[in-house]
Amino acid sequence: MNGAMFDPGAFRALIPSVPPSLISDFLDDSGWVLAERREGFAEYWLEPGSSGDPTGQHMLLLPLNEDMRDFKRRLAEVLAELGTYFNEDAPQLLQRISRLNWDTLLLSTEPPGRDDSVSLIHATRMLNAGMEMVRLAALYTFNPHRSSWGRNQNSKVMDYLREDVQLAHTERGSFVFPILSRIGPRDAGGSAFGRQVMANLAEALSRVHDWPRSTSRQGYETTPLDIAISKQLASAAEVPGFDRLNIYFRWAPARTLPPASPAASLDFDAHTIEAVKETAQRLQASHRKRPADDSLTDPFERPSDSRGWRSHTPRGPALSTQPPETRVSGRVISIGLDDRNTERNESPYFIILRTPQGDVWIPVTEDEYEFAMRARANNQNVTAVGKVTDRGGRRTLRGFLVRPEELPSPHRRR
Repeated sequence: MNGAMFDPGAFRALIPSVPPSLISDFLDDSGWVLAERREGFAEYWLEPGSSGDPTGQHMLLLPLNEDMRDFKRRLAEVLAELGTYFNEDAPQLLQRISRLNWDTLLLSTEPPGRDDSVSLIHATRMLNAGMEMVRLAALYTFNPHRSSWGRNQNSKVMDYLREDVQLAHTERGSFVFPILSRIGPRDAGGSAFGRQVMANLAEALSRVHDWPRSTSRQGYETTPLDIAISKQLASAAEVPGFDRLNIYFRWAPARTLPPASPAASLDFDAHTIEAVKETAQRLQASHRKRPADDSLTDPFERPSDSRGWRSHTPRGPALSTQPPETRVSGRVISIGLDDRNTERNESPYFIILRTPQGDVWIPVTEDEYEFAMRARANNQNVTAVGKVTDRGGRRTLRGFLVRPEELPSPHRRR
């Protein structure tokens, strides 16, 4: 390593944030060569480009046993060596290592003139569009059956946006703005919320990018999230002299890549965005021409086995033939609010149960909503009793939740 060695004492504060396992993954991802591993004791690493033969080469000794008496001193020395290698102080090195667990959405534009600058309005619109697209994808990820994109959102989405989404240092290039999204821990189903958000956003952007090249615009090719995303792209382009917006993703190596992630950057030039706007307008106009008795409130229809679509029960009078009462049990896979129900004097709360017979959408009271949240947090099944209807591929149960040590009343209906 070249240059004066940083003081290890300045890096001791990083130790609680960077366990040896994370540093090991970071070294591997950064091109360092693992020369030897002594299980439970230490790893020996060579600088990137090394042949793997440690003879005559300086090796980085990474301690693994946290019970060692001098573990913290040795780990601080490792961090100081890495700081020297990358020429970064402790906060900069922490950010570099921590990015191993962060996906990155990168927005890039080019100056309209020759002075290598863009207006503050242009930069602000880019960042606002990027943040709004992440917010929309988070709302969709939490509840793929939502049909509105207002500011009314749950605590999970708010916590994610507040704690797990950050703006990194701008990168070299033509005004590259990196928006970081922490992958987050895996839930009981084996998925990580932050990774799901970015994967859903990448899929939606890819679909919207393909709109101008598609020969037909059938409803099943588009989701409500796509329409919402297209509006943000149009907003980012509403500045004088706009030329293009490049969007691409850098996936954290800590997890496997989403199966449908874009392989390259998505180039939204002025012509493409104009075509996207026209396509969105045609799709919305097509929706407005539907018959008045159409009960769907989502912009477009899609088969029931596809994620992200919701068809609503009719608002008219109930069918004269009532279905029998049914008992269903399963895991709570989604909870949320639909404020439109309050306009109909109905509870805005709902949950979705994943049962052996398929997913079931259930409107609930506020108390039942809180009960379902606790059950979901504890990975417990929930049982509901009521009348099930199937409309547009979505099964809806209207009844009540059965709670332990509580005799359900048959009169509780919504």
